[in-house]
Order: sequence, then structure tokens, then C-alpha cells
Amino acid sequence: MKSPRGFTSAEIALGEASRRRAEAEAKNVTADELARTITEFIEWRAFAFWVRLTHEHGAPSAQTEEILAARCPGFLEIEAAYRAAHPREPEFRWLRLVEWIDASIFSQAEAARWRHALGCYAARDPRLDRIRGYWRQCDDEWTERSPSLFPAYEDWRQAALQGINPPLP
Repeated sequence: MKSPRGFTSAEIALGEASRRRAEAEAKNVTADELARTITEFIEWRAFAFWVRLTHEHGAPSAQTEEILAARCPGFLEIEAAYRAAHPREPEFRWLRLVEWIDASIFSQAEAARWRHALGCYAARDPRLDRIRGYWRQCDDEWTERSPSLFPAYEDWRQAALQGINPPLP
């Protein structure tokens, strides 16, 4: 049965269990470190969303490759090895990038047992909501027609956080 907000009892129970786990894990980290890491997590997710847009909408790949090589050392090699081992699998670069980010950048949260808290609290942060919403707008508009000039990451990130309309195709 659905609740007045449209959630099933199983969905509500899952959400409650996730909240309790996040609260318990948050005891493994200081509030300041958690807040700082949430901001860093959101910044990296914004980068992954931008990479997804550039990859899926035909941005100049050499430019994106240079940025990935500089910002994510070793990722391109890991990705190439994965693609070689799974040649028939659809290419989901951004998912592998998120995995690389989590393993490489946020490994301390996993090791100290507060990774779920990080993801849970970041997912509820309005900054991440704005970034996801902006990605969705860009994706919708650029599916119709790719822009002639793709925004640089920092420009895209700022526009997402400020709620600026996506660049027109």
C-alpha cells in the first residue's frame, strides 16, 4: 500500500534503515570533516555529471581526455583495460568514473566506516539537487541538439550551482 506521499511501506522502511545507518556512521567522523567531505563529494559528482554530458553529447574528446588525465590520474588506463576486457558492454564512462572517484578520493570514508553517511547526507544536500537538476536540463536540451560550444567544467559547475539556464544549442 502507498502512503500519502506515494511511497510504499517497504520504501519507507528502507529509507529509515538508511537514515539510521547514516546516523550511526556519522559518529565515526567529526562534523567538520563530514561537512568538508560532503562538499568535496558534491564537487566530484558535479565533475562526473559534466563528463557524462560531454561524453554523451559529443564534446571534443581530446579536451575531455586531457582533463581526465590531469584530474584523475590512472583513470583512463583503468577505463581502457575495462573496455578491452568487456568489448560488447555498452560504454558507461561516467559510471566507471564515479567508481574511480569513490575508490580513489573517498577511500578514507570507506576505511573509517562512514562512507554510507557521506553518500546519504550528500544526496540530501540542495547543492547536489541543483547539480542533478542542471544536468537533467542540459541533457534534455542537448538531446534535441548538441551545443556548438560545450561549457568548460568550471563554467558548467558555477551555472549549475547558481541555477543558470543551460547554454543553448
